[in-house]
Amino acid sequence: MCVGKRPVRVNGKHRLIRAVVVALATACGLAAVSPLAGCKRDADATKVHVRIAAKNFTEQFILGELLAQLVEGKTDLAVERNFYLGGTMICHGALVSGEIDVYPEYTGTALTTILKREVLATPDETYSAVAKAYREQFKCEWLSPLGFNNTYAITARETDAQAKNWQTVSDLKREAPSLEAGFTAEFVERPDGYPGLKRKYGFEFGSVRELDAGLMYKALAAGEVDVICAFATDGRIAAYNLVPLEDDKRFFPPYFAAPVVRSAVLQAHPELRNALNGLADKLDDSQMQKLNYEVDEKKRSPADVAREFLRSRGLVS
Repeated sequence: MCVGKRPVRVNGKHRLIRAVVVALATACGLAAVSPLAGCKRDADATKVHVRIAAKNFTEQFILGELLAQLVEGKTDLAVERNFYLGGTMICHGALVSGEIDVYPEYTGTALTTILKREVLATPDETYSAVAKAYREQFKCEWLSPLGFNNTYAITARETDAQAKNWQTVSDLKREAPSLEAGFTAEFVERPDGYPGLKRKYGFEFGSVRELDAGLMYKALAAGEVDVICAFATDGRIAAYNLVPLEDDKRFFPPYFAAPVVRSAVLQAHPELRNALNGLADKLDDSQMQKLNYEVDEKKRSPADVAREFLRSRGLVS
């Protein structure tokens, strides 16, 4: 849901431009028709490539690698990595158009940003709603959730939270006009971001600075902004002595991650379902924080971090 520092692999500009066009069409409610019935095939017709994509932030790079390495280890399919592809609408548009075959998405993002629906009460209700809608509207399948909930968290410095007795988001209301927030560009625009947050809590901040998600934690720790839209599974929250405030009005929906795959690809290659579902419920919030920290702070590659995790769980040899 933040920009990592290591682009893993990027296709040519033409692919990204086409994905943007499809994303805009999807955002406007237009139907997107897949030009492809299945995965990309090698020129020598001996290997089928599954095109796995990721949004442009660290956690997505790690998840993309986890999925890619599972497919490579558990099937005879090859993987074409399309990481650092862009934000939610670009990835969704590319999936629906047939430009990519798989990418990890979050249930709350799908519910509010793609489907434009109201927040539902439970994680199970949210998952069921998005899975049904994607199957019917987009001919895409949600596979089993990976186990962690990467929800947004309005976050402050621990020193400020203690000094000003900030425990909940509502506690910010009395001082909000004098506070500067650091939000990602996507959070500023999304209905489950700042626009909805203002309506739900009845206040807005004195100013908002758009920050790259890879920089906003350091900006908060350095005192350049007062609050940020952190992600619950980001390891830099603890590393920089930051404190997520309780979402006491329950504005943010659950954001459980899961692979989303084009139905035609699963029909053509049913072994893909079993391979990707091997990661079901294997990651909790704490574990995802640790993996993100390894990449963001220890500067390790997402591929190495993913491989180490999969081996430690016996998921690949």
